Order: sequence, then C-alpha cells, then structure tokens
Amino acid sequence: MTERPRRGRSSPIVKVVVCLAQLLPALGFCELTRVSVPIPVEIEGRRVHCQIYLKLEMKNYDLPFDKFATGSLDKPETMFATAVRAIRKEDATKFASVWASPDEMNGKNDVTVKMEGESSVSNWIKVARNNFDFDHLTMVAEALLGPDTMFIFDSVTKAGVKRYALYVGLDQKGSLRLSAVSSATPLELMVLNAFVEARTVPDEYKPVPNLYLRYQYPIPLTGDNKTGPHPHPVFLEFDGVPTDFSLSDEKAKPPSPVVALLRDAHLAYKSGNNDAYANDFSPNSQARVKTWLDAMDKQRQERLKQEKIQQEKLEQQKLEQKKLNPAQTSAPPAAAPVSKPKTAEIPPPPPTAHVKFVLNADPIYLVFQAPGPGDKWMPANLTYSYILHQGNDYKIANFAFSTTLDDFLQNPALFDKNVLKPPPAKSATPNAKGVPASAKPTTVNKK
Repeated sequence: MTERPRRGRSSPIVKVVVCLAQLLPALGFCELTRVSVPIPVEIEGRRVHCQIYLKLEMKNYDLPFDKFATGSLDKPETMFATAVRAIRKEDATKFASVWASPDEMNGKNDVTVKMEGESSVSNWIKVARNNFDFDHLTMVAEALLGPDTMFIFDSVTKAGVKRYALYVGLDQKGSLRLSAVSSATPLELMVLNAFVEARTVPDEYKPVPNLYLRYQYPIPLTGDNKTGPHPHPVFLEFDGVPTDFSLSDEKAKPPSPVVALLRDAHLAYKSGNNDAYANDFSPNSQARVKTWLDAMDKQRQERLKQEKIQQEKLEQQKLEQKKLNPAQTSAPPAAAPVSKPKTAEIPPPPPTAHVKFVLNADPIYLVFQAPGPGDKWMPANLTYSYILHQGNDYKIANFAFSTTLDDFLQNPALFDKNVLKPPPAKSATPNAKGVPASAKPTTVNKK
C-alpha cells in the first residue's frame, strides 16, 4: 500500500505571527528601527541627493491620524495627538497646554519664527489651519532625535499633498512641549527635508539599514544631565579624507580633481585673473561671483583714488610750506640714523590656505581649508567650499547661498570640526604652530 503524500500545513503560531504583523501597523503599533536617512543638500536653490546621512531611530506609519491616535501612545505621541485635535476644534486652551513657540524652545540655533502678542496661540492655530488640512492627516513617520520626538505627516490640501513635521522637545524651562520645525532646529529641518524629498523620489531617499561609512559623528544632543547620554543618539555619517595641500603650490600634484579645481581658482584669484576665477564656478554662482569681483574692483579703485587725493594734498601742503618759509642757508640738522628692525620684529607673511579635509558625498564635495600647514588649525579658522560634480566636470557652487547644512556645520554646539583632523600618530613630532589668520574663502561667509 502506497502512502499518500501529506499536504503541507502551516503552523498555527506562524499564522498568528503573520496576522499580528499585518494587524499591528493598522492599529498604530510600529517597530522602532535604526536606519541611515540620506540628507538632501541645497545647491543654489535646489535640493540634491548626495552621500551624507543621519543615522537615527524611527518608526514608519503610513496611517490615517485617527488610527494612529487610537493606538497605545507614549507622552510625546499623546501631546502631538492633543495638538492635532485642538487645531481641528480651534481650542486655544487645549492647544496651549502642549504648545510652545520656537522662540520658547531650547533650540540649537538663532530663532527666526516668532509671533508677538497675547493671542499668539490663536495665531499659531490659524497659521496651521491655513497651511494644512488637519482634518485629513496621514502619519508618515516618527523620528527619535535624542530627547526630541519628531512627527512627520502628510496633509491633503487644494494645492496638493503637503508634508511637514512638528516635534516634542524641551523648552527653555526644561519642560516637554510641542513646537514647529524651523531654522532654529537645523537637525530636525534636515530630517524633514529628507522626508519631503522622499515623497517625490522615494527610491533616492529610502532609509538604509546597516550603513557604516568612514565617519560616524555623534551629534551632541541636549538630554537629561542626571541620566547621562540620551538613549536615542543621532550620528552624522559621511566619507572623506584628511589632507594637507597648499593651494599656492603650483608644482605639487593635487590629490584629486576636486582639490585641483580649488587650487586653480585660488591661483587665478591671486594673480588677478577674474575671468578664469569666475569660470571655475557653476553657472548660477558665476553671476554672483562677477558681481562680487566688480564690487571689489570698485572698492580698490576708490581706495586708490582716495590715496591719490591724500598724496596730492600732502604735496600741496609742502609747496605752501616752502612759500611761507624761504630756503635756509644753513644746512638742517642731521637726522638721527634710522635703525633697521631686528629679524624677530619683522612680522612673518600670512600663511597660505591649505586644504585640510575633503568630504566626499559625490556628487557633492565639501573642501575644508585653513591657513598654514599642519594639523594645529583652529575650528574657527576652518572654512569650506561646495564642489558640484556633474559628468566629467567639477565646479565650485553655492557662492553667496545659505543652506540648512551650513546652519548645522557652522554651529559649534552641533558640529565639532576637530573631528576632521587626522588621527594622532603614535610617535608624532610637534609641528610648528601657524599664525592664526583667515583663509581667503572661495564662497561668501554664510554667517
């Protein structure tokens, strides 16, 4: 008698697990995962995808707000839900119980969003209702940024789908409050920009698990000093190499095309070849560079004009002095001999700009420069330039433009530039300390 083959049966436990995996997201229960989120960088007004990431913990929702709000909520989630319901009902009292304006929060940057007056809470509700349809919200994700919890959501409006975020964090009094993402919170703003881009180009901005680039910089985040480091750290991830290349050295071989471009621009500017200097910039930056160069030339011409006028006045005064005092027959007393300054009293020439670090986030590169050789540079003297790689071409970009990344990198409370120095050698000899001086930037200072 031949035994009939048994049909495969799935385990009841497997069925329960599968059902729960399908049911929990619908009920608002989502898994917290650590991923690397690609950060867009603004290049002359447009956001460009590149290889700079923020490693953080987040939950993906893709749920209507009402389903999210019926789940098991922690304190930040409850505060967010309370604010949304208050905006829907225009309940200023309820909204004020959880809300703080950006200027009242414990921000990491200068606040640019502020409303005056006793009715500021009502004004914030009005602004929220005018810009978003809070009756039709879709919860996109929740990101944990140290002590802050950020809620990203979509709103269907007449102008189309809008994506925005609110966050719960500490205010200046140390209380947990809900507030708006703005330039006062560059870290949250970088995350929001990534999610905004992910709505239109999801494949480029899809969070990446298990990504480990050469540099993993732990961002200093305000937490509870009593409990030590916060359990939800955030890392800035990027690739790059420290170097020490003089931009004034015409004979040395640059370590990369990026550094070669910057050296060419430096030498062109130093020699007064304004056309060649401007040509090293991207088309959108060239117009601003030429305007800046024209302004510099006008200032130089005006300075020479004033110096000529002063010299002519001095000569005229000498002539008038001779007319009033006829020439003396006796020789004037001999002048005291002029003593030449000692070598130690002669100030050394200012140090030339050296490339110290090349951040490779192809197609965007950030080239950091400081005056003088060696690794004794001070973070305050470290400037950087944006280089855009398109095809086989490299161009300096973002001249006189300001970006969200600038707000982050130029804030010492968020980014310590010392991380860009090479690791100390085991038996290194001390280098001569360069004279602190500002290197000539190839981009206008953002601050």
